Amino acid sequence: MPPKRRRGWWIPGALMLVALLAFIFSRHTEEKQFLDLVRQARPAWLLVAAACQLGTYLCVAGIWWTVLHRYQLRASLWSLARLSLMKLAFDQVIPTGGVGGSLLVGRGLRREGANPGTAAGAVLLTVLCFYVAQALGVGVSLFFLWRKSELSDWIQWLVTGFGVLAVAIPVCILWATRHREWKPGRWARRIPALGTMLKAIAEVPPGMLLDPGLLARGVALQLGVYVLDAATLGAMLRALGQEAPLSTVFVSFMVASMAETVSIIPGGVGTYEAASVGMLNLFGVPVEAALAGTLLLRGFTLWLPLLPGLYLLRHTFRGGPTPGRQPG
Repeated sequence: MPPKRRRGWWIPGALMLVALLAFIFSRHTEEKQFLDLVRQARPAWLLVAAACQLGTYLCVAGIWWTVLHRYQLRASLWSLARLSLMKLAFDQVIPTGGVGGSLLVGRGLRREGANPGTAAGAVLLTVLCFYVAQALGVGVSLFFLWRKSELSDWIQWLVTGFGVLAVAIPVCILWATRHREWKPGRWARRIPALGTMLKAIAEVPPGMLLDPGLLARGVALQLGVYVLDAATLGAMLRALGQEAPLSTVFVSFMVASMAETVSIIPGGVGTYEAASVGMLNLFGVPVEAALAGTLLLRGFTLWLPLLPGLYLLRHTFRGGPTPGRQPG
């Protein structure tokens, strides 16, 4: 797919985000309150948010570390956390639906000593844990909204779209691991890196993706990512002088995360912000504080990690592949 078309995928989300900002700034009272909130932000809570974000990279790295440890491979948790940061930067700069970033992780795990099958299995296990953990978080959020009688039509449509993805993608992955001899037709050539991904799936150790111990640890760590991301949003609101119950922050974050997953826009730009602001405001957070907190969160989770991530990408893989480490 040509680069120009890839960049064009950002346009709908960017327009939605601009429309949201224009709506806020067209109301002069809210505009003034929004700018006052940003100017008066308390730095101590921003440090708390930064610590929470560091924890998310360690949680993702923990999933890969668990897989490598299961197959008697030693790896540094910090080096795997750097790999997590590089994946985020790669997926934001070169949107490929996460495929490119997954291939990057596979290459990074091979540098840590994993064979191609183990590396591919670690990546696919992360995908499975992502959807299982997100489904659990969404389920808790839906129960909360049902108790509050706030299950609106748009949330139900959002849940329907998410449910299709949350079932279809894991089922396809598990099906591919059980039908390793299957070869896609010519249509598959239009899907970037699909052939490479299917080849890697064929090398995944049998039973690895359904290992109860690996799945349980992976889902727990991925849930940790969601909790820490929601805690980051809560810290941003506290930095702006706005207190909100933990349940409100978590539910708002999970609904926005669900909107990001369903969105076809890389990073869910625009759709995430709109859903987050809408949910926070629904539970009584002033719209200007909800917007400021959401934008600060996105800055910490998307834009701030780009520079260090790109720096690590350039210097880690510039020299090409290196010999793998020996099993410990």
